[in-house]
Amino acid sequence: MVKEMYEKIGGDYTQAISRMQNDERIKKYLGFFLMDESYTQLEDGITTKNCEEAFRGAHTLKGVCQNMAFTELSIVVSEITEELRANNFEKAKEMFLEVKKEYERVINAIKNIM
Repeated sequence: MVKEMYEKIGGDYTQAISRMQNDERIKKYLGFFLMDESYTQLEDGITTKNCEEAFRGAHTLKGVCQNMAFTELSIVVSEITEELRANNFEKAKEMFLEVKKEYERVINAIKNIM
């Protein structure tokens, strides 16, 4: 079930299992991901046009996605992080729609197996 979820979201199950060792531990961390507030911080920063807040949220989310082996989400979050780092807020704002789409796909997939 966990492996299928990773395949559905474009994640790397092999990497996740090598880090977390079993599906039960992965599910534990998936639960933590649902409670993580870095996406909300990114979204709030975009909404309020606060580049610094958006960057902090994006940078944290990027690390979490990499640790969880959410490959596709990690890629789009890495891209927006770099735009925010360079203070390219308007470009980041455009990119946020793709981040939101990928994030929601991951969240929905996690909720389906929890």
